[in-house]
Amino acid sequence: MERSHHLYLPKLSYAPMGHVYGAPYSEHPTTGHSKPEQIEEMVAQQLHHLKMHYADEEQRYVDQMILENPIVVERRVAPPPPAQPASDPSPSTSSGHRGGVARSSADSKDAQRQRAESCRKSRYNNKIKKARLRFRHKFVSGQLQKSAEMLDTMRSVIAQAERQLVERGLPRSVLEQMRRSHGLDVAMQQ
Repeated sequence: MERSHHLYLPKLSYAPMGHVYGAPYSEHPTTGHSKPEQIEEMVAQQLHHLKMHYADEEQRYVDQMILENPIVVERRVAPPPPAQPASDPSPSTSSGHRGGVARSSADSKDAQRQRAESCRKSRYNNKIKKARLRFRHKFVSGQLQKSAEMLDTMRSVIAQAERQLVERGLPRSVLEQMRRSHGLDVAMQQ
């Protein structure tokens, strides 16, 4: 046969996953047909499988990108402690309770250290969240680009098939009726 009469069908992106999902449906043993309820259930299962696969793929991509691009959080330099004037004695030192001042100073330094550590963790977590969102966006954008390319390919395949049908003598009215019945009249215009 001549090559001009065959359609070029590219490999679909879900073709390698066929082994994961199994057969698309099983026929009823007595009638040889599936019931509508079974079809709805199978479609729901397939959709769930595709969503899970997509989520897993997205998570793997984000994790890989986080590993390849480590997050670095710089340490902030602590501001110098405020200088107390020597001429202004604090009330606790003049009354002779030096133990209380040392304890409150230690508590204050401990609280400051805990606040600093908490701020560091918060900055680190915020940077991780931003990086994850950035990588998720990159992944989704890439998937959207692939889908747009696949849609363009499918439109060109449909257009090629329509041209070949017209060349073989199929009336345009029948072709238009086929497009309307399969919803291609709207899909091809977008």
